[in-house]
Amino acid sequence: MSTKRSILIVDDEFGLAEMLREMLRESGYEVTLAINGRLAFEILGEGRVDLVLTDMMMPVMDGVELATAMRRDDQHRRTPIIMMTSLPTALPPQPEGLFDAVLRKPFTPDLLLETMNSCLGDRGKRN
Repeated sequence: MSTKRSILIVDDEFGLAEMLREMLRESGYEVTLAINGRLAFEILGEGRVDLVLTDMMMPVMDGVELATAMRRDDQHRRTPIIMMTSLPTALPPQPEGLFDAVLRKPFTPDLLLETMNSCLGDRGKRN
């Protein structure tokens, strides 16, 4: 039985997703990639995911649509979600509690790991 935390990276920028996957694997995480929210939601249905790291703008199903679907699903409503965005301005208004954290691209590996650890430590607080 694996004790590694499972991270799902959802991003249509293949280069960034691959870089994040390697960095997180080196930090001891089990990592799966999805290129859009619809594929990510299918992956969520296949097994345990401890945290979702998603881009905001993607084809098929974007990060907001993915997070909304997860929060409506009994199995995934408590899974922490970190939104990654390169939008230069503030995010459009989102429902309360949709994301556990928002990271602006580019971000440092240390900031990513710190944010992930914070979200994983708070996972029991969501209903």
